[in-house]
Amino acid sequence: MKKTALAAFLVAMTPVASHADLLFTVGAKASVWSAEPTGQLDEGVSVDDKNDGLGLKSESGTQLTVFFEHPVPVIPNFRIRQTSLDITGSGNLDKEFNGFAYSEDVSSELDLSHTDFTAYWGAPLPVPYLDINFGLTVRAFDGSAIVEGETTGEREEVELDFALPMGFLEAQVGTPFGLYAQAEINYIAYDGNSLSDTMIGLGYDLPIPVVDVALDLGHRSISMKTNDDTTDIATDFEVSGMYYGASLAFGF
Repeated sequence: MKKTALAAFLVAMTPVASHADLLFTVGAKASVWSAEPTGQLDEGVSVDDKNDGLGLKSESGTQLTVFFEHPVPVIPNFRIRQTSLDITGSGNLDKEFNGFAYSEDVSSELDLSHTDFTAYWGAPLPVPYLDINFGLTVRAFDGSAIVEGETTGEREEVELDFALPMGFLEAQVGTPFGLYAQAEINYIAYDGNSLSDTMIGLGYDLPIPVVDVALDLGHRSISMKTNDDTTDIATDFEVSGMYYGASLAFGF
């Protein structure tokens, strides 16, 4: 969420454009995320092993973001990101899941869809092409973990419906040529629980006047470890993979 490198160049070159950062800015981002799971659920149930686990495989999800930035220093900027990710698979399970002892082929689903509400401030750094934002994210999960036996028909479903606050930090380094690198992390750890979400990517601001249009790609990784007091079942897994997308922003 930055002004484009072209806009930054104009800021440096013209007195009129130097007021561009005072504009209110609204924008949106959309991307596709190909995520692959590893790790375990419910004390030892592998999410990725198809011979002795759930056999969940890589799936493509979507990331949709809208944001609003303004020139008032004390009031934070705001961003909402909705991630839809529903991972399915089939395997052979010879363990308990949610209290039921499976010993058969199973089909499974892990829905990790969530919404992030982020309030953030920009660090006032007098460094060209460098933007640093910091703040707080509240992540609300609205998903579930489902296991169904192919022989017994036993279907166990555990809701992954909870919210956690996380610290937010974002950095972006641009160039005069429109290329930029960006990194973002949301993180919390407490009482045996931890959740980290990191994104590292590259982008290019298209030389289009009036609006900021950019293309980007990168890698996103979510690592979650929770006890059964937080999520009804214990979790210790990671989903990660490449994403690619586009963004649009304009000031007024």
